Amino acid sequence: MKEAIWISLAIVAASSWLFNRFLAVKQDPQEPPLVPSKIPLFGHLIGLVMRKNDYYVDLRRKHSLPIYTISVLASKLYVVNSIDLISSVQRLSKILAFPPIEAKFAMTLCASSKDGNEIIANNVNGEEGDWGFSHDTYKLMHSSLAPGPGLDGMNRIMIQNIAHSLNELGAQGNKSLNMRLREWSRHEITMATTNSVYGRCNPFKDPNVENAFWEFEKGLDMILIDRLPSLTARKARRARDLVGDAFRHYFEAKQHEYGSTLVQNRYKTSMQNKVSVGDTARLEVGNTVAVLVNTAPAVFWMLFYLYSNPLALQECRDEVESVFSDTNETNGMRRTVNVTSVKQNCPILISAFQEVLRQRTLGTQVRQVMQDTMLDGRYLLKKDATVIMPSLVMHTDPALWGPDVSEFNHKRFTKGKNAQSSHKPNPKALRIFGGGTTLCPGRHFATTEILATVVMFILRYDLFPLDDRWTPPKTEKTSIAAIVMEPDTDITVRVVPREGTADCEWDFKLTDSTMVFGVAAEDRDD
Repeated sequence: MKEAIWISLAIVAASSWLFNRFLAVKQDPQEPPLVPSKIPLFGHLIGLVMRKNDYYVDLRRKHSLPIYTISVLASKLYVVNSIDLISSVQRLSKILAFPPIEAKFAMTLCASSKDGNEIIANNVNGEEGDWGFSHDTYKLMHSSLAPGPGLDGMNRIMIQNIAHSLNELGAQGNKSLNMRLREWSRHEITMATTNSVYGRCNPFKDPNVENAFWEFEKGLDMILIDRLPSLTARKARRARDLVGDAFRHYFEAKQHEYGSTLVQNRYKTSMQNKVSVGDTARLEVGNTVAVLVNTAPAVFWMLFYLYSNPLALQECRDEVESVFSDTNETNGMRRTVNVTSVKQNCPILISAFQEVLRQRTLGTQVRQVMQDTMLDGRYLLKKDATVIMPSLVMHTDPALWGPDVSEFNHKRFTKGKNAQSSHKPNPKALRIFGGGTTLCPGRHFATTEILATVVMFILRYDLFPLDDRWTPPKTEKTSIAAIVMEPDTDITVRVVPREGTADCEWDFKLTDSTMVFGVAAEDRDD
């Protein structure tokens, strides 16, 4: 027995020596402090697999470091917890770069061809100047989705689609109906968004394409992990191919010419960079992930939090009702709601929107270290390492948000007479749309879509869960590509028209606006 124990100890000692001699990641004293794991080599990997983004929160609570190093297998990750250091990272956008990571992500996610991959990777970080597919795509995304005529056109189509869906819910007059909240949010946002982007020939009008897209979304993790995907992600890959084929037909038939400025510019940029139509279609599947995967659950959570908090719901309704107008017409009362006016004049609703996303956003910003560099004059970051900036760490830190950090406070972001939080929030700590050069270009469209859907709903309907309790569903199945937590299960609700609303004609509109809506810190001027 003793001999077996000594043999076991010798094996452990030898294994430890071999790990430290040949496998351990070497650490320079100037690098961010190394946070060890209990299990060499695999400990942090196991933590990330088991806890996902919550693992970074666990490490922040345990070590309270502004930045630290962890090793995952043979890779080195620098995890940044400090707002000031995040700002420093964002200023070094060429040295701590996102485009190389984005390119690899797109190639893996979309299965572009070898020739397509070469075009995507060519001058991906702009070392040779401002040219190439990556540079041109970045430029067109930001210009096409900036406040102005192009975005207004997309928003109007989206609002018309959502309004039509809400009218269908009220088609039975004052009668109530039951619906599944997640399912409704997903379908209506899918159709409203894709109709606004792809126009009258929208491929998602085919239910097979819509269903295939969400089947693909379920398998994103296995596709991105990219280990034996023909076995681990077989259904997701088939679904991706179906959606890609639909987009190929869309582009080959020149149907994008009836779509938004955004999709027309994306096609034009692909052709200018000699990307084939097939690869353009495959990449469009990835673009659709960006516009759909986060907005649908954001609408779900916004409705969930408001209807489960009567005071928040009433105060948001009071605000919105103060900005709509009534007109007596031959057929009865017409109520007009200008979504632009809502965004400008409803601070409690906007605060609730920000607070919901603070509670339910888990996006992680990632950068690749292109060369050895000193961050903030204090921390050495080594070439080929990865910088991680987890939003969940920012959004759950009591030092940033106060002792009620885990509670839903719909007035947390209000000012003046509406202010209710004793802890003034730092705008830079709200990372719901990322930040720096990778600030989400679609944030203005997504914000308008979420707010428009919620405003239309709270004005016209009451929601009651069938089991009489608003119990938040778990979010453990959320994809690693998601920014907003996806509910694992649905909630069946009873939809009841509010008294006095069924007999009205509702008119939701959006006036022209070039106003930059300041939800992200980079958009604010205060």
